[in-house]
Amino acid sequence: MKVEVRKNKVISIITPAEKNENYIDRALESIVDQTYTAFEALILHSDIDALKRAVGEKYLEDERFRFIETPKDITAGAARNIGIEASEGEYVYFLDSDDYISDDTLQLLTDNIEGRPVVRGRVRRTNLDSSALENVTDQRRISIFHRNRYNLVKNHSALNFLVSKDYIDRLDLRFAEEEQTYSDLSFIVPLLESVEVVAFVYEAVYFRRRRNDPITHPSLRQLPVEQRMHDLFSIYNRLKHSRLSFEAEEFLDNLLLNFYRKHLIVEFKDKAQIDQHFEGLREAIRKVSPAVLNGKDRVLRLDVRTIQSRSMRTFKRLSIFRDLIRDVKKAVTTRNGRKEFIYKRFFKNMDLMDDLVVFESFQGKSYSDSPKYIYQQMLKSRSGYNYVWVMNKKQKIPGNPVTVKRFSLKYYRYMARAKYIVSNVRMPNSYIKKDGQKYLQTWHGTPLKRLAGDMDDVHMPGTNAARYKQNFSRETDKWDYLIAPNAYSSAIFKRAFWFSNTMLETGYPRNDILTNDNNPVIIQDIKEKLGLSADKKVVLYAPTWRDDEYYKVGQYKFSLQLDLERLKERFGDDHIILLRMHYVVASKMNLAGLEGFAYDVSKYDDVSELYLVSDMLITDYSSVFFDYANLKRPVLFFTYDIEKYREQLRGFYIDMEEELPGPLLMTNDEVVNAIENINQIEKKYKERYEAFHERFCSWDDGRASEKVVDAVFRE
Repeated sequence: MKVEVRKNKVISIITPAEKNENYIDRALESIVDQTYTAFEALILHSDIDALKRAVGEKYLEDERFRFIETPKDITAGAARNIGIEASEGEYVYFLDSDDYISDDTLQLLTDNIEGRPVVRGRVRRTNLDSSALENVTDQRRISIFHRNRYNLVKNHSALNFLVSKDYIDRLDLRFAEEEQTYSDLSFIVPLLESVEVVAFVYEAVYFRRRRNDPITHPSLRQLPVEQRMHDLFSIYNRLKHSRLSFEAEEFLDNLLLNFYRKHLIVEFKDKAQIDQHFEGLREAIRKVSPAVLNGKDRVLRLDVRTIQSRSMRTFKRLSIFRDLIRDVKKAVTTRNGRKEFIYKRFFKNMDLMDDLVVFESFQGKSYSDSPKYIYQQMLKSRSGYNYVWVMNKKQKIPGNPVTVKRFSLKYYRYMARAKYIVSNVRMPNSYIKKDGQKYLQTWHGTPLKRLAGDMDDVHMPGTNAARYKQNFSRETDKWDYLIAPNAYSSAIFKRAFWFSNTMLETGYPRNDILTNDNNPVIIQDIKEKLGLSADKKVVLYAPTWRDDEYYKVGQYKFSLQLDLERLKERFGDDHIILLRMHYVVASKMNLAGLEGFAYDVSKYDDVSELYLVSDMLITDYSSVFFDYANLKRPVLFFTYDIEKYREQLRGFYIDMEEELPGPLLMTNDEVVNAIENINQIEKKYKERYEAFHERFCSWDDGRASEKVVDAVFRE
């Protein structure tokens, strides 16, 4: 229920909106839904026309919303200052455009400010788009912070403070404009220094969205440490020139020392970084209050006094020693710590071997995929190389290469010494790419599901979305070459993988056999190797995994929805079905009673050979159908959970209903009917199949392996 508008208590809500067009609707919705209606919303952006196109008509027609144009490329602090100058309310409130507030936030804050110049509410971080689950109680509790007002400053932010505009003007409070980060300190520290108490509303009334894309759309806290360090030092030095209370001194000094301990100790790993940043660090550190420093632990006090003494040589020694201690601690507390320690401290310093190539496919689980065919091409066309295959289980491989188990000590030694690394999935985070090393990433599929930087959220177990993207970005920075199977994939890979090195637009080496070996003799040889009947039709079922179905981190389960018993009853006389699970799926399939009809080929190394022996493919959201389309054989899509997968888990790059070369089937009845009428389905989808083949398979000419080897391993 709307409350009566109070005279002379208009609140100016200041919201810089630059680069947040995708989120601002939720912020604006939370403003317009306020039970306290005496507000003006100042929305600041450098392109007002573009901003107006991004928001709904109801905001454009509401006179309380003012859209203010700002110069391009200014900081958020500078935009907020423009908002302060333009504000006409008695109070000012700052709301970031990717956050939102509960519907009675303004009411609660105005109820509790009670003549004081400032009040603050509780902030809650969230991944949610709605505050509907947050209960604001009828009991309007407040707390008066007499002793230390700075306990209220979370993440050095001015957000969720309601401040008297008259007070802002009298103190000339403004945000720092040159710095991207920590600019709020220039506003909030003088504000808190000028008041004795701050009213605090206990209820969570401000919801700060966790940012999931630290690479292409980072929050201020996700900017590079060099940027944050520069900004913090600059603002810290300016504020420390003022006469401050002990509480303010303690707040600023702790902010600086915590930043040093959390970030700089970790980041300052080599002499060049220390040479570049030591003087700026010293200028700030020498201002730390002795009273604050005396309360810190011995190690931190030693660091600070070393920096204050201008002894860069001693500081470098301390940095090297700390790095060693961290590595030793990791060596004795983590599973592979000892081997990683030897790798980092000893193997990494060994010379590269120019003739050594390490191949890895699906984390050492198989001799397969594009790395296999690149290797076989090198055996035919290149001499003078030594080869290592990462294989978790012993297997006979043509050419008798050295085989090593992933994460073994030999594995780390070869990873440190190989001139060339060839892989189809990400390397471990512990892998350190050395100068002169060449990393060829083949990847393992044409993307249907959204990848890495294009994913809005990450549903994998134990995975923080921002950290996932940061680790993925660090991985792709190491790639010198990336293979694209088609123009569609090349464009997506460049964007989703943040990739700017050499894209090899050759088609997939693993698809060469679909052109070169598609003949009855080879197909019969593969069937005999698999123990399959020569006179029965072969159906290949190859679904993907679900991000939210798992046993534990790294072990996914798959709930088989395909009714195998029914399929056997209907097609068992003249068909067999091959079941091929994704390589990350750990589920064991029970095929009792299905002998002679259903075969679990999940452990069979080469899926391309399974394509050759199959007369039709059933899949869902796996990328296998892009490769299978080279054969121009029928494809059925068993997509019983398509809405969940599309809306909640990943999302798709293409319109499945309009672009796929086969029907979407939701039930087992539809699957049975489709197999029974496969000839009619082929005719129905003929034109779409041809267009699909041209778009996604035109680069596959049987020579991809040759082209890749010529590009990477030039003689």
